[in-house]
Amino acid sequence: MDLGAATHPGYVRSDNEDGYYASAENAVFAVADGMGGHDYGEVASHLTLEVIVRYAESIADAEPTALPARLHQAIQDANAAVLSQAADQEARSRMGTTIVVATIHGDRLYFAHLGDSRLYLLRGEVFTQLTRDHSLVQAMVDRGEITAEEAAIHPLRHQITRVVGGDDYISPEIASQALQPDDLVLLCTDGLSGVVPPETIHGILAGDDTCQQKADALIQAALQAGGPDNITVVLVTYQRPHPTPAPAARPFPHLSFKYTLLILLLFMAVSALGFFLWSYTHPEFYLHADRQRNVWIYEHWVGLPMLGEKRMPNTLGVAVPLAEVQPYALEYGDLGQGVRVEDQDAGAALLKSLVDNAGATLLDQAKKAVEQRDLPAARDLLSRAKTLGADPDLVAQITRLIEKAESTPQSPRPPVPH
Repeated sequence: MDLGAATHPGYVRSDNEDGYYASAENAVFAVADGMGGHDYGEVASHLTLEVIVRYAESIADAEPTALPARLHQAIQDANAAVLSQAADQEARSRMGTTIVVATIHGDRLYFAHLGDSRLYLLRGEVFTQLTRDHSLVQAMVDRGEITAEEAAIHPLRHQITRVVGGDDYISPEIASQALQPDDLVLLCTDGLSGVVPPETIHGILAGDDTCQQKADALIQAALQAGGPDNITVVLVTYQRPHPTPAPAARPFPHLSFKYTLLILLLFMAVSALGFFLWSYTHPEFYLHADRQRNVWIYEHWVGLPMLGEKRMPNTLGVAVPLAEVQPYALEYGDLGQGVRVEDQDAGAALLKSLVDNAGATLLDQAKKAVEQRDLPAARDLLSRAKTLGADPDLVAQITRLIEKAESTPQSPRPPVPH
């Protein structure tokens, strides 16, 4: 794994409210951009990164199905740390930080973010932004009010809608991405992405330099563009790990038949007792569909079939149809057959992530259907999104678009010449 990282205060500010964490050992990487001034931003970003450091080993050791919950909890704990530090109301209203944190497990990249610090992927010649800014202008772009080009120069482009320290409970976006050998992952603050064009960033990343040399070059590009803000970058090149050979088996010492049989029977008895005790105290948890094809979290005791399985309460408050969320669970398995999760909290976090992705896709499809004047399809997609408990603000926006389209007569088509 080739790794590089760099940060610079820029030419305008005397202090640096950015920060980063990059661990090749744990394959955990994070970038934070503090805000608030008067040391508030620097404290917020450093507190957040300290929490990420504490979670790094548990993130590295987590099963893939548990990673959404682990990343979610790390950011929630960071949020609590920032709010605790902001003792008075003035500090609380000003102290906050963006965060983008990523980890590589096997051949997948898992990541979570809040704010406008970004995560990019360079694969061959294709340069892709994997995160979506939580900002006022991005919401305006999503609503079709301005273009992406207009957003880049909009006077309100620095107004963030989600930050660590912004509220008692925050909602980071969590996703994953398959990786291929030589993929290059970039985490950065808006001190880079806000002043250096994507094509310039792409050109620097596509070179033959090391990750550290590329990180330094990106800093210089932002400084040459005026360096109006703090600048932080973390770069990592993915290489598929080599499998570790299994250790050679040791020969078993020779024992007489009588002692061998006695030891075998004793071992079997202790093992059976231990297995039943362990099974009872260590239930397994699964996401799978019931007979009505709705997805729930189930508790199950391996080796104790007489206990059956127990359906856990659904904290989402809505039934989750299998057909809506299965397309977003392919990396985890078949929800119809059951996908194992680490515990109930991990199952709840994974189910919420699947529901959020499904709801956002349905709303996006509904918006496109309105634009194409296919109002029956738009209403059906909107209804399905509501069933999943999709974002109320986005639901309201799509509802207004449909109502507006229904009240606006469609322009007649010009006659077809004979």
